[in-house]
Amino acid sequence: AGRIQQDIVGKGATSCSLLSTSEYEKLDVTLERLVVFLVSTTGQGDPPDSAGKFFRYVKGRSHAKDLLKSWRFAVLALGDTNYDQFCKPGKVLDKKLEELGARRFITGASGLKGEHGGPGGAAD
Repeated sequence: AGRIQQDIVGKGATSCSLLSTSEYEKLDVTLERLVVFLVSTTGQGDPPDSAGKFFRYVKGRSHAKDLLKSWRFAVLALGDTNYDQFCKPGKVLDKKLEELGARRFITGASGLKGEHGGPGGAAD
């Protein structure tokens, strides 16, 4: 995640914050424009413990359908293809961000062994 932040700043971004999903309450969703998520998978397709509260928030049903309309996003999901729930947290997050009005700026390659990408999948 730190390397991605350095690359973004190195390409001329005027500001780039690096936050854990456990710090999501620090975000003002109306001000963010470009958001990159790096999401690992634990256990049988679970998000990391530190991301649990964030995932419950994002999956909440009371959000306006255009809550994240100003966002462009990418999700980099990490997981092990030996598990049935490969990259599930990333897939769930990708889908939910789109449902809340965010638009992808990067989609993953689909059809490659061990990778899922595009709508409903984890972006690379």
